[in-house]
Amino acid sequence: MSLPCFIGKLTDNKIIIEGQEYHHAINVKRLKINDKIEVNDLNGNYLVGTIDKIEKNYLLATIDSIIKKPIPSISITLYQCLPNKLSVIDGLIEPISQLNTATFVPTISEFCSLKAKDIQKKLPKWEKIAVQSIKQCKRLYPLAIKNPQKLLNIDSNESLKIVFYENEKNKTLKDLTIKNVKSVAVVIGPEGGFSKSEIMALVEKGFVALNLSTNILKAEVATIAALAQIELIFR
Repeated sequence: MSLPCFIGKLTDNKIIIEGQEYHHAINVKRLKINDKIEVNDLNGNYLVGTIDKIEKNYLLATIDSIIKKPIPSISITLYQCLPNKLSVIDGLIEPISQLNTATFVPTISEFCSLKAKDIQKKLPKWEKIAVQSIKQCKRLYPLAIKNPQKLLNIDSNESLKIVFYENEKNKTLKDLTIKNVKSVAVVIGPEGGFSKSEIMALVEKGFVALNLSTNILKAEVATIAALAQIELIFR
């Protein structure tokens, strides 16, 4: 059975858990002196510790060991074209975090009726979900959530750039010659897919259009399927 994981910080070679994490540890998990915990300080340190002091608003733990976490071999930037119901993205942040996405860029495409200011309001919630998700999947750093941008303004420097397009019937990810790829940009379309002009613009920017499935997938299903394929190919 794995140890409970918390977000904490290090001070004078001690682990400190406070705030909502303290509440969860003491009032939900009912942890006590001498219980062991895992802690991520969000600065590249993943630790195992033993609780040795519990105060009213914080707890202290002694560091027992440092766990070396593997760094993903590639960095994935996801340009997710947004559905008109942003609540769909609420449920997507956790699985894309589990699938080693480094950066999430909320993207406004031609068939999206949302405005940037409405999307901006959701960013704090998505950032909170991203941080909480690392306690489950135990990755080292949380998913980075960027400001929304328009699809036609994408400026990607990744070594491999792909867009999964429902009208591309033949070429798939496994057909690509993949060598020395250190970073991947992937664009996933919204409800209704892409317009031809959007695909042409992405191709001009160096994106390769690929087929994802023989079926038409919901946007959130397409995202998970695409990231799972990338994880399998590059793992």
